[in-house]
Amino acid sequence: MEVAANCSLRVKRPLLDPRFEGYKLSLEPLPCYQLELDAAVAEVKLRDDQYTLEHMHAFGMYNYLHCDSWYQDSVYYIDNLGRVMNLTVMLVRKISVILGFSNKFDS
Repeated sequence: MEVAANCSLRVKRPLLDPRFEGYKLSLEPLPCYQLELDAAVAEVKLRDDQYTLEHMHAFGMYNYLHCDSWYQDSVYYIDNLGRVMNLTVMLVRKISVILGFSNKFDS
């Protein structure tokens, strides 16, 4: 059994804001955007013998969008045709979003 490492954290005082009063909860609804795709997103389906609690956690909480580490505006998904698709989301103004997608590996 591994033992947790003991480490100390150092405070960077120049980064602290002495006038910070805390976070405020917003009751505004979260925006939800839809985009028409030429092929549906490939979903992971459970077999009849895969209905344990572990399978539900593994497959039920699966996120089909994968973030790009280098480009913060890009996410990837796999469609029903087996293509890896790239979706670019750019926030233009507070209330409008531009959505575009492309097949990165289409020849």
